[in-house]
Amino acid sequence: MPTTPHPTRGVTTCNRCNAPIRWASGPRKGERTPINALPSPVGGLAARTNGLGGLLVREFTSEEPDCVDALLEWRAVPHFSSCAPTAAQPRPAAPRSRPARRRPIVQPPLWGQPGGPRTSR
Repeated sequence: MPTTPHPTRGVTTCNRCNAPIRWASGPRKGERTPINALPSPVGGLAARTNGLGGLLVREFTSEEPDCVDALLEWRAVPHFSSCAPTAAQPRPAAPRSRPARRRPIVQPPLWGQPGGPRTSR
C-alpha cells in the first residue's frame, strides 16, 4: 500500500519558481535536499517521515530498488530537476558596486566636560 505525505504540513515555496517544495534530510549524511511537495510515480528518491516529524530521503539501490511499504515510503522527485524560474520573475542582478559608506556618528560631549555646552553671559 503506497503512502502519501500530508498535503500541506512541511510545505514551503521555492524562491526561484514559487513551486511547492518540502525540505528533506539526505540522501547523503548532513545534506538537505528540496523535493517536490507531491509524490510522483517516476521519482528517483524514496521519501518517508521519521518519528520526529522530519522528512528523510534515500536513493534507490540494487538491494532496495523500490519503496518499502513497511517504512511507509513514497516516490519523490528532487526539485533541482524540475525547477524553472518564470520569465515574469527573473533572478535579481548581483550588486554592481559596494554600498556607500556611512559617516561616523559623533556624539556631542556630555554636560560639564571640556568642549560641552557653554553658558557665558
